[in-house]
Amino acid sequence: MKEEYKVKLIQKEDLGPTCSVLTFICPEIAQTAQPGQFVNLSCAYFLKRPFGIMCVDKESNTFSVGVRKVGKGTGKILEAKEGDEFTVLGPLGNGFQFDGIKKLLLVGGGTGIFPIYCAAEYAKKNGIPCHIVNGYRSRNDAFLYEKFSSVCENFDVTTDAGDLGMKGNVMAYLETIDDSELAGATVMVVGPGIMMRKVSEWALAKGLTCYVSLEQRMACGIGACLVCVCKIKVEKEGKEFVHKRCCKDGPVFRAEEVIW
Repeated sequence: MKEEYKVKLIQKEDLGPTCSVLTFICPEIAQTAQPGQFVNLSCAYFLKRPFGIMCVDKESNTFSVGVRKVGKGTGKILEAKEGDEFTVLGPLGNGFQFDGIKKLLLVGGGTGIFPIYCAAEYAKKNGIPCHIVNGYRSRNDAFLYEKFSSVCENFDVTTDAGDLGMKGNVMAYLETIDDSELAGATVMVVGPGIMMRKVSEWALAKGLTCYVSLEQRMACGIGACLVCVCKIKVEKEGKEFVHKRCCKDGPVFRAEEVIW
């Protein structure tokens, strides 16, 4: 079982009226967290809330998460002020695997842009060529736009409103990428379920290895409560599927294994 730590909020960067980046001091998490992992953060409404790790700074022993208001729990967390203390459990789950990857195509949407940013930072630090495509509702929702632009030269966006980048969803842009650019790329995608399903279908049709990070409601975050199970194909074992725990066995899975 992962350790629970007392942490202090040292920086709160408001991205909009309902979204902020929270940065905490915690050497244990900062030194060990991998892209795609998450933490469970304490909340006034009983259960901890899970957040994908956005970035870590090993020199300052800090980690950051992006929080967007979706209910009372996240709303209460967003009321926090610098200096407030939380308890956090993490790092949790199995993140993205980078062994043997020659180049990356990262695709993000919704709150999925936060863990995608973590993967982008890792790619830059380790010299992995990277192309990022993020989907936003509009220019006003284009969170971390400047950060993504600085961490990756090959960064493109789509917006539903058409007021930034290409009009439409991420698929509108992905369909324009030449096959020669895609050759040998590994796809990692985090975002709404329908977006991840569409991107994974596109990637598999292109013959690309694709990883998705599934978002499910969680209670314990450590695999005990079985609230966050998903269906994963296991034809090789003579079964149609098995139930896997997103928090413990995931949240990252190979796209071709997922039953949407």
